[in-house]
Amino acid sequence: MLSLKEISDELGGVSRNHALKLLNDSGIRHKTLLSRNGKKIYYDITREQIQNGALKEKDPKQIAIQQSVALMMLETALNRH
Repeated sequence: MLSLKEISDELGGVSRNHALKLLNDSGIRHKTLLSRNGKKIYYDITREQIQNGALKEKDPKQIAIQQSVALMMLETALNRH
């Protein structure tokens, strides 16, 4: 479990907003824990997972292909009824 600051540092100093976007895109869950200074958010990822490429940006072409396939499947399902 790492904080957003630790994750952004591990990614080579990217901004926290960019790290948060990568976390959201990857579907990484977070937990809110109480600390002495209030609440702190930790993400369910390890340094090893980050180093192995768990938070890489997705290829825009691949995203477009996946969206097209999903749209075709939806159209097919709706046309059956």
